[in-house]
Amino acid sequence: MATNTEYRDTATKRKLSTYLRSKVARISLYLASSIVVAIICSILLSEYADTPKLAKIRNENRQIEEQYHLLRTKINADKQSLLDIRHRDHFVYRPLLGVDTLDIPEVYTDYNDSKYAHIGNGNYHELITSTWREIDRLTRDIYYASRSLDATQELAEKKEEFSTIIPAIWPIDRTKLRNVSSLYGYRTHPKYGYWRMHEGIDLSAPIGTPVYATGNGIVSQSQWRSGYGQLIEINHGFGYKSRYGHLSKRHVKVGDSVIRGEVIGEVGNTGVSSGPHLHYEVRFRGNTVNPIHYFNKDMSPEAYKALMEQLDESAQNIE
Repeated sequence: MATNTEYRDTATKRKLSTYLRSKVARISLYLASSIVVAIICSILLSEYADTPKLAKIRNENRQIEEQYHLLRTKINADKQSLLDIRHRDHFVYRPLLGVDTLDIPEVYTDYNDSKYAHIGNGNYHELITSTWREIDRLTRDIYYASRSLDATQELAEKKEEFSTIIPAIWPIDRTKLRNVSSLYGYRTHPKYGYWRMHEGIDLSAPIGTPVYATGNGIVSQSQWRSGYGQLIEINHGFGYKSRYGHLSKRHVKVGDSVIRGEVIGEVGNTGVSSGPHLHYEVRFRGNTVNPIHYFNKDMSPEAYKALMEQLDESAQNIE
């Protein structure tokens, strides 16, 4: 039979066990609560309070954004300056000198995507790539403007010489001119009957009418040439050439220097021709241009206006 002492010991052990379990539970709850609070505090701190590392990163990002906005401002300012230069070149300097704008097609062609492959695929990839593309375009535009202004400056320095080489007079005496029988542009060929480009103008006049050099230059062709018949070509320099076709006689040979107004040949009916006339062309950098636009340099405004009205009437009759 158990004694009182044994009962007391058993009861004491139970109380001690219960107390210990309760203590462990409270400690566990406290630790769990502390961990949860610590996690929440950590999240809040990372979200709303900068650590030294995060503060440094955010500061660097702000500096990058400020530098980018400064770069954009500089690019836009340079683009505007370039537009002003191009406007003066295209609409002031070149018209004063009577020359066309410079043609460099490569300036308007973007580089291949492979040029920007080294940029990578980070968060700012698209932004950096587009900015590089814009800077490259600006660089090409600056190159174009530099080339164009260099050419304009060269022409300006040689303006006196330039003014003598422009094919700026009529190639025949206008009192001998019967009519402008065919204009510059597309037409139905009078001999072959098909639609084709007419690269000059046809000036009808009697056979033997003197033909004049329209600007100073060097004779680059003086020969029979298919279609043109008896042909003279003059290289005026600065990209300009003039051609005189269907001649009856040629008074100059290749290599001769000629001056504006000098007789170089006579109107004829040679080659593919439907009657006595002079086929006259003006070429600039290998491309034909309308010779009519150069005749006004040798005419009063009233005479030029009358000529254009006559040509409009002739064009309507041809159509």
